[in-house]
Amino acid sequence: MIAYLSERENAVEEINSVCLRLFDEWCETRRVTLLAYLMHCWPLLDSTPKMLKRLGETMRDLRLYHVDQLDESEFQALCELADLIDELIERPAPIRSVRSWNSA
Repeated sequence: MIAYLSERENAVEEINSVCLRLFDEWCETRRVTLLAYLMHCWPLLDSTPKMLKRLGETMRDLRLYHVDQLDESEFQALCELADLIDELIERPAPIRSVRSWNSA
């Protein structure tokens, strides 16, 4: 197992951590609407820009249309989530290519 994660992997782990925290809170308090939004796009199947964008857009819609159901810490968590996702989408994972050293 690799002891140190890349900066991108750390950001994805942080996104999952925030989502898990929200999931636990909303399950405990039985806030079905908020859970429905979260479960529409999380857990992430992968961390591609497309999946991250879907999560970000869904959480933005949640903030926009159901802000009255969020407490201050949940609203801040959603803002943090948006920042993390925006950073990853703007700076996607590098594509590794195999270079043929035999080519001229």
